[in-house]
Amino acid sequence: MAESGEVTEQIWERHVFVCTSGDWCPQVDGDGVGVHATLKRLVAEAGLKDRVRVNHSGCLDQCGHGPMVVVYPESVWYWGVQPEDASTIVQEHLIGGVPVERLRYRNHPGKNKLPRDEEKRPIGRPSRPKLSLRRARRQSR
Repeated sequence: MAESGEVTEQIWERHVFVCTSGDWCPQVDGDGVGVHATLKRLVAEAGLKDRVRVNHSGCLDQCGHGPMVVVYPESVWYWGVQPEDASTIVQEHLIGGVPVERLRYRNHPGKNKLPRDEEKRPIGRPSRPKLSLRRARRQSR
């Protein structure tokens, strides 16, 4: 990244977008608003505020897979992110430079919205092993 004060086209080393739009990512499929707030707080606590920008995003057209998080410029997509996953993303990806494989999202290019059942649950959503309570507590610090 450019020295402070130098004019450059790369404004942020990394730009993180969290879907907080609509009902699915922020409320139904998880806590997108909580993910955003936790990432923002952890980025600040890690001293990355001048290098990493965390923003709300509109719908990323992957409804049913969310909450969704995208990290640019690498274009790394994460799915089903929960607030307790934020510390892993900050430590491993934003600081360490290594994407978090267990959260990585891969799908066909374009819109990949899942249909919903009568109870509004996404049909065909993959499952992910849950973190142990001990590991989740350790990651949320």
